[in-house]
Amino acid sequence: MNRNILRFFLAAAMLGVATVSNAAPLSGEAKRLYDLASHGQKTSDAMSLGAEVVPTQDGRSFFMVWEPQAIKGKPHKWIVSLHGSNGFATKDLEIWSPYLKDRNLGIISLQWWFGGGEKTQDYYSPFDLYREIDLLMRRMGIKPGEAMLEGFSRGSANIYAVAALDRNKGQRYFSLFVANSGRASLDYPPTRAVDTGKFGDMPYKGSRWITSCGERDTNPDRDGCPGMRRTGDWLKKLGAEVAFAIEDSSEGHGAFHRNPRNVNRALDWFLRNP
Repeated sequence: MNRNILRFFLAAAMLGVATVSNAAPLSGEAKRLYDLASHGQKTSDAMSLGAEVVPTQDGRSFFMVWEPQAIKGKPHKWIVSLHGSNGFATKDLEIWSPYLKDRNLGIISLQWWFGGGEKTQDYYSPFDLYREIDLLMRRMGIKPGEAMLEGFSRGSANIYAVAALDRNKGQRYFSLFVANSGRASLDYPPTRAVDTGKFGDMPYKGSRWITSCGERDTNPDRDGCPGMRRTGDWLKKLGAEVAFAIEDSSEGHGAFHRNPRNVNRALDWFLRNP
């Protein structure tokens, strides 16, 4: 075995990395994107956590995967997270890290922005998102119901189609969806497909949701509480159970993570409810 590869796996074992079987090294577009993310804010802190960097199956991007050593090989739950516009999975992992301590949780963060531009094609579509998430979770042996899916801002705007795919055409990995500061836009074709019955009349039947918003969000109809209230009603109309809505009067965009009480409330509920 190459000495550098051997050193990596020894370091992974010491740091508590969730080793993904047969994970290939990054190359091509995935490496370019990871190098870009490596110069982003908080990247060094994220890497100090000991996460494994795993390429997507299509070679275009990567996942950050972390699992505490103490629970490796034992049943536990997972967070799958989608960052917002112009975001990086490295920073996303850092934002989540304080909330993982002493909890029976691992985390998977997908780099779903390709590092340049704001057009739809500069991001994975919900269909590509779910394909890549499904392929990784199958390899990791994650079972139906063992994970929650959280999306922030643009990630939240894409979560509705991903949820419909998981519930109706996928593995039902997610027992909870957290829509964080990003309403369901019926002008967005993947979400419109859900609304117009492409996934059935009740595509969210049996699914459970938490919506989150800040009352000081500068885009209240899109990302703030008025938009998220309408989204909650829409979800229920399509069969979802909205466990509760977080409406933070003291915070703006991204209130979910900006106030630890919000994240802790959601994670405690997730871990209590199978």
